[in-house]
Amino acid sequence: MIALPAEERWVYTARHFAASLLARWDVVPEDQDSVLLIVGELAGNAAQHGRADMIVRLTFEGRAVRIEVADSGASAPSPHPRCAGAGDEHGRGVGIVEFLADWTETLEERDRRRDRAGLRIATAPAGSSRADPVLG
Repeated sequence: MIALPAEERWVYTARHFAASLLARWDVVPEDQDSVLLIVGELAGNAAQHGRADMIVRLTFEGRAVRIEVADSGASAPSPHPRCAGAGDEHGRGVGIVEFLADWTETLEERDRRRDRAGLRIATAPAGSSRADPVLG
């Protein structure tokens, strides 16, 4: 778990944190890419629409990674509008997360929003080499 200010410049740190965990857990590069994209999208939403801070939590149980990004503060209108048109650059993140994840959920509380996603992943066989995760 890592707590960060809910600001766009901290999304990279959230992705870097996740990449370090995924490497330690020997997650294969293809699944690392999916998890990092989900972390980036959820952290980006928290940074853009969030309030004071965001908490990024990853857990690895069995053959699945669970990602949770929570932001705190007063409630705001839903931060996830759908695309208005083909040229609109906003509103695609939730669709990307839903496509990549095996499940998603959003919990709205009085002063906190939690976006969660989970996906089954593969780990590298013991002794195999793996590529470094792309942090970009």
